[in-house]
Amino acid sequence: MKVLMCPPLHYEPAPGEDPSAAMAEWRGLYRLLRDELDVQVDLLEPRPGMPKLVVAASGGFVWKNTFIAGRARDGSRRPEAEAWANFFLVRGYAVPELPEGCPFDGERDLVVADGTLFVGCRPDDDLASHRALSEILEREVHSLRLSDRWDWPLDTCLCPLGDDKALYHPGAFLAEARKILEDSLPGMKPMDADEARRLGCNALAAEGSVILPEGCESTAARLEREGFQVHALPLRCYARHGAGPRALALKIED
Repeated sequence: MKVLMCPPLHYEPAPGEDPSAAMAEWRGLYRLLRDELDVQVDLLEPRPGMPKLVVAASGGFVWKNTFIAGRARDGSRRPEAEAWANFFLVRGYAVPELPEGCPFDGERDLVVADGTLFVGCRPDDDLASHRALSEILEREVHSLRLSDRWDWPLDTCLCPLGDDKALYHPGAFLAEARKILEDSLPGMKPMDADEARRLGCNALAAEGSVILPEGCESTAARLEREGFQVHALPLRCYARHGAGPRALALKIED
């Protein structure tokens, strides 16, 4: 497995937050992946004025030799997309651009589970982004409408574990989206609202292990019973952005 991360050198702490805490939490994840789980971790150079580069999964989506850069609704974040795109361009990836008016939060919006592509959206969103993604990737994408009571992206309520297994929070999805998931992934395992709000579904599955944010004890116990090695990490500094372990690492290769 290979992932791309960005150190939080220019991360903006919340009022009253220890500025060194964000780096300590990020390093905990980085070292676990690199040193204990033998995951190859490449690094994007941090840039002044781009504090959200640390949420690497927002950078885009990698599919074989193609990289689709994220397109934030906030136009002032366009330089972030250019930074991610340049990283992949110089490494020989095709980097097609989404059309204007197609917002895309990268791997936070597009989740691959056992080869099936799912894209999350709000209840009233237009699906132009989904159609554009399907055309670029030459694959069907399944649109999943999230409840208007769930404020975070798809990767915070759906976590693939492999072999048709996945964690999900049913309350984050509208009924039609739940049916699509249940028909596609028979091994779906629901997570209760409390642990989902602690970003338990923003877990990162790697090499037979699952990395969870601290505070998801019942999910950790269930995963251990199923044979996974579970690692719980403190990532409180990133939780206000809806970011857990998975959001901080953009997957390049399985």
